[in-house]
Amino acid sequence: MTLESIFGKILIIDDERDNTEIIKDILEDVSYTTMLARSAFEAKAIVSSHTFDLILMDVWMPGQDGISLLSEWYSEGFKTPVVMMSGHAEPSDIVRAMKLGAVDFLKKPLHDFLPILRNIMTRNEPEKSLQKVSGIDYSLKLKEARNIFESQYLLHHLSDNDNNIAVVAEIAGLERTTLYRKLKDLGIDKK
Repeated sequence: MTLESIFGKILIIDDERDNTEIIKDILEDVSYTTMLARSAFEAKAIVSSHTFDLILMDVWMPGQDGISLLSEWYSEGFKTPVVMMSGHAEPSDIVRAMKLGAVDFLKKPLHDFLPILRNIMTRNEPEKSLQKVSGIDYSLKLKEARNIFESQYLLHHLSDNDNNIAVVAEIAGLERTTLYRKLKDLGIDKK
């Protein structure tokens, strides 16, 4: 089994050379395989001959922008998860990208993005069975329903990972201090 099949292959589409090199170095340091594209045109050529587990794409690029490329790909039935990123996107860009099918939107410069990417890339692993949320009364206020879900989610992952906070924080895409605070707010004993 190769490292590529364990950790995944990521395409980074961004015309800012310094930004892409930093992201590429960080991903390769933790054993992801990466490829770079500097434009939508270059990305299309790469995607036509390679498969990826995830695509990181900038919104603003010369020529075709990232949002129009996202729209084009998903209208053609594209299945690879795409995470959009931008240093100066408007809220309307974020909403539009998410409606078009982006799985997340990250603000540049990227900080602590590895847990987010790992979470996205492991969401649809075939060997993991899908769990259903149970016990939610849909007449509850959203915050109350969210607290029930978050409690179930965190208790499940704490149980599966021997209460290892570092592992659960990575799975949840949270920093450890944020996870500790959330556990306290939800009244969950960390043991």
